[in-house]
Amino acid sequence: MDAGISDRERSEIERSAAEARSVVLRTNDIDRYLSPRNDTPFPLECAFYLLGNVEDKTVLDLGCGTGTNIPPLVKRGANVIGIDISPDLIALAEQRLANEQMKAAVRVGSAYDTQLPDESVDVVFCMSVVHHLEIPRVREEMKRILRKDGFVVFKEPIRFSSAYGRLRKLLPAQEDISDYEHPLTRGELALMTEGFEVTDTRFFRLPFVPLLSRYFLSRSNLSWRASNWMLRTIPAMNVYASLIAMKLQK
Repeated sequence: MDAGISDRERSEIERSAAEARSVVLRTNDIDRYLSPRNDTPFPLECAFYLLGNVEDKTVLDLGCGTGTNIPPLVKRGANVIGIDISPDLIALAEQRLANEQMKAAVRVGSAYDTQLPDESVDVVFCMSVVHHLEIPRVREEMKRILRKDGFVVFKEPIRFSSAYGRLRKLLPAQEDISDYEHPLTRGELALMTEGFEVTDTRFFRLPFVPLLSRYFLSRSNLSWRASNWMLRTIPAMNVYASLIAMKLQK
């Protein structure tokens, strides 16, 4: 393993290797991400909505994992680059692209040093990755590779409320969480957005959603929709949201 890799990155590589062993590649439903509504109750659909028109644009899927988000980006006409720190996950992303007969440039690389030229990317698409990372380093790398009119779309877990933190302890801990990752605090989110113009922000998933989804799977979509209605109707409840989707303009 590269001696230049940080302990945080090494931990993520080890965690991802274990994850990769349990992955079964399936063809996902990508139609929902091709032209999602702006009022969608689902954060990943919202992130794809925030992209807008990416036809013929260079989109970096940063922390692409097994490549689940690459097919809809390709279908929307983007020139896609996928980078992930894990060789095991990149191997699965390559297999996914071969299975779906799609082309994208995927490779192993660090979010802190993508090896991409300055101002070479139109969009950085970053799904649930920043909370694994050293925020100032990844933020500055994004700024470096983005063109002057480029932007970032990211989706991340957040925890602004200490009450939610206490409630979250009622759920069993996830086994695949590394020692370094945690939901972003207000301060960390502010650090991530520093130097960008925040042009869109959406909050998702009130605390009852994971509880109902875990014990009443058939009601999962209903709970997401109820949470979405409450957050859009009563903005003061945003403090209790546990996911955020944002668009940052360079």
